[in-house]
Amino acid sequence: MTDRDPLPRAALYVDFDNVFMALLRWDERAAYAFGERPDAWLAWLEGREEGGKPGIRRTLVRRCYLNPGGYWDFQAGRPVARYRATKDLRNRTYFSEFRAAFVQAGFDVVDCPPVAWLKNSADMKMALDIREALDHRTRFEEFVLLSGDSDFLPALARLRAHDRRITILAQDTAKAAYLAAADLVVGLDEFAHDGMGNLPVAQFSTTAPATAPAPAARVDVPRSDPARPDLPSLRAQALEWVREAVARSPGGALRLTDIGQALPRAFPALRHTDYAGAGSLGALIEEAQDRRLSLSGPPARRWVFDADRGAAPEDSPAEDKPAEEKPVEAADAPDTTSVEAPEAELPTIAAREAEASEPEASAVSETALMEAPQLLRDLLWGSRDPKGLPHDLPAFTPAELGFLLDAIATALPLDPAIAAPEIAKAASAEGLCVSAREVTALLRWLMRGYVKLHEPATPEGAARLSRVLFATLVNTARAAGEKLSETETEALRAWTQSGLG
Repeated sequence: MTDRDPLPRAALYVDFDNVFMALLRWDERAAYAFGERPDAWLAWLEGREEGGKPGIRRTLVRRCYLNPGGYWDFQAGRPVARYRATKDLRNRTYFSEFRAAFVQAGFDVVDCPPVAWLKNSADMKMALDIREALDHRTRFEEFVLLSGDSDFLPALARLRAHDRRITILAQDTAKAAYLAAADLVVGLDEFAHDGMGNLPVAQFSTTAPATAPAPAARVDVPRSDPARPDLPSLRAQALEWVREAVARSPGGALRLTDIGQALPRAFPALRHTDYAGAGSLGALIEEAQDRRLSLSGPPARRWVFDADRGAAPEDSPAEDKPAEEKPVEAADAPDTTSVEAPEAELPTIAAREAEASEPEASAVSETALMEAPQLLRDLLWGSRDPKGLPHDLPAFTPAELGFLLDAIATALPLDPAIAAPEIAKAASAEGLCVSAREVTALLRWLMRGYVKLHEPATPEGAARLSRVLFATLVNTARAAGEKLSETETEALRAWTQSGLG
């Protein structure tokens, strides 16, 4: 043996909540395996076979920062829920369940409960521990950070100044400056596939076996399981309900948003099946190809009408329903005072709110303004839109967001695949660190708000895009069951508007 082991001595710091939620957007099986089998991905990071010696690095310090009260409800019928059923575990998974696995893998688990806005104290504790490790009597040649949070950029700069090798785990929305500060970047898909791809939970497919009977002694959902309905039958019943509702209306026409509020009350399974597989209420109606369910009007004020009874209603604000008129009600709907609209209808609702008013941004503190996008990103982690795309929300600075909205408004009509790299290049020329991937994420949000990228620009330009973005973000958070305070809402509004020229 030599006096000095040639392998670099490493210190590993894991932001559990951050990595778990990032993996959840990629594949729920990878997220669960990350918590259940840290020994497996640690062996992969060290480059060793099972029971063998490290081949890449020796991780002398292993720390995991975890919120013990955090949890995730895995959807019934999907891979992780079925895997947990084999162990007689509930679908709700608390992060504290993984503590023992990390301890057995040689980690020092540090509790990081929330301190504000669902943000835990992991960032601060990690930064302090990293700084302390620089003065440790053992020289750590490499620091491995499993966290996609760009808040660690100053810490990475300090590590480089001390001539330490830096390895980071990169999320899809990682800032270019954060990536550039590292010596080695481990991609999220590489970490999930190579580090945990062969674990037991990975063997559970995304679709349940058709012949597998439901356990008789234990179920996680009511017997009328909304996760496994008869989709053709559900679609037929929902469309028939809409036909009857339109037929009962005085003018043979109803607002699509009114139907979107009432229909899920009569058929709760629609919320769990993306409108019986159609993806959205509008798509469900369009696929019916029924003249009695014709669609007309702009996305923000869409009508469903019976073409056999007459022409489409005029789309003017004057013809909206009076405030005292009741919306469409489901015959068998539960007696509730407030029902959230399904996410598939959020873009329409968002556009209606954006068209209805243009409130000026309230004065908010600089701190609240900068934290607003991070807050919303935390709330939306793990959620997806009806097309299955993750709700990526890059934490743009006001200057970056304002530049991008102006550039998009000026470039309309545009092709996202072509425009995203060009806009990112233009932002770089202005000294802004924005990637093409981040531009694409912003374009997706605008399209969720029914901004038509193939149509010419409007006179309002970036101001309209800003209003649509704000309303769509707020309503998406509502659909995810998250409520923003008035202060948080105003901070988010200010963020979407403050960078405009």
